[in-house]
Amino acid sequence: MVILRKTVNVAIAVVCAMSTGSAGVTARAQPTTLTPADFAGRWVLDPSGGDDPKKSGEGERPGDRQGGAPGGFSGGVPGGGGMGFGGSGTPPDRAKLERMRRIVLAETTPPKTIVITADPKQIAVTADDGRAEVLILDGKRHLRLTGDGEIYTTTRWVAGQLVSERRYDEGIKATRTYVVEAPAGGARRVVVTLKLEGGGLGSKLPELRRVYSASPPQ
Repeated sequence: MVILRKTVNVAIAVVCAMSTGSAGVTARAQPTTLTPADFAGRWVLDPSGGDDPKKSGEGERPGDRQGGAPGGFSGGVPGGGGMGFGGSGTPPDRAKLERMRRIVLAETTPPKTIVITADPKQIAVTADDGRAEVLILDGKRHLRLTGDGEIYTTTRWVAGQLVSERRYDEGIKATRTYVVEAPAGGARRVVVTLKLEGGGLGSKLPELRRVYSASPPQ
């Protein structure tokens, strides 16, 4: 139990350490009106455009290192006193801790490439490791069953941005915001911002920013 609780805290510490990588990022111009077609294509992760992969441990898959989290980070959430477990002082069971560890690491480990296909009603995002997700653009909650339980996904347009929320059985909510940027004189890119909260993760977790550049035709 102690080892699993430590690995969950380690995973959360990885998230907190990522925040410095995106400090001082200059705002980019973006299309005033986005449609699903704007996101279609093959996109490659640009480590220099988002959070620092050396500091965050990004680029490793969950399970790449035994007994620890990517990047060599350890300890709890700064100022958080560990997980907190909702203030009850009673830690969750071993199986739940393991599921929470896998969720945090999977959510904070970005794929190196993503392929997006789109139509007016939905967007499909396929990662280089085979993970795929269909985002239905109706603002309604949709259930998806996985090896780690039920995930409810809601996707909608908000102020010209694509916002998709995942809610896990463990109370964790992962919110991804997708936007297409078009820097002056530069190539179009997809920027994905991730926010994790709930499930005893604490209230001070930073948002994580990943930048994907358009892949040249193959």
